[in-house]
Amino acid sequence: MIKIGSKEVPNEITELTVEQFEKISNLTNNQELEPFEKWSSIFVSLGADVDELEETDFNQFKDYIAEFVNVSIVPSKEFVKSIEVDGYTYQSFDEEFKLNVKDLKLIEKCISHSPENYISKVLAILFKRTDLTKTEHYDESHITFKSKLFKSQPAELAIPFIVYIGEKLGSTAKQTVDEATEIVE
Repeated sequence: MIKIGSKEVPNEITELTVEQFEKISNLTNNQELEPFEKWSSIFVSLGADVDELEETDFNQFKDYIAEFVNVSIVPSKEFVKSIEVDGYTYQSFDEEFKLNVKDLKLIEKCISHSPENYISKVLAILFKRTDLTKTEHYDESHITFKSKLFKSQPAELAIPFIVYIGEKLGSTAKQTVDEATEIVE
């Protein structure tokens, strides 16, 4: 946590929820926002007082940004196998984490169609409630419901999955482009 004005705001991945992390990602990637507007929006979304922030001296504001990005804790690289939410167990894998094609297709779709909240949706796809069938798990309304549940989970839960999926999708996209280029040549 760092102090911005009279409020403490989270800045470590261990302190942020999935929802807060999604907001930070969206604001960071918003090309329509200017840098000061972007940082001000990030701080306010995390709990800083808007009036105090707007009255902040330029040098102090720069210090807030520097302190915010000076994160010392490295998130875990371990995949979380299961979690309990509202009395139900949600499991992401049995023995070893693997992405199946069905999950990957849904993940690709949610990333392209819901860039503002894809992280919670990815978790909703990966973590399956242990007392439900595949049909129930993949039901769109159930995924939407779980996405809302996962927004309150710690952001560090999502990081290993998001990094892994990003690497897989990135390497697949590069391989597809390379293959297409070879065919054309």
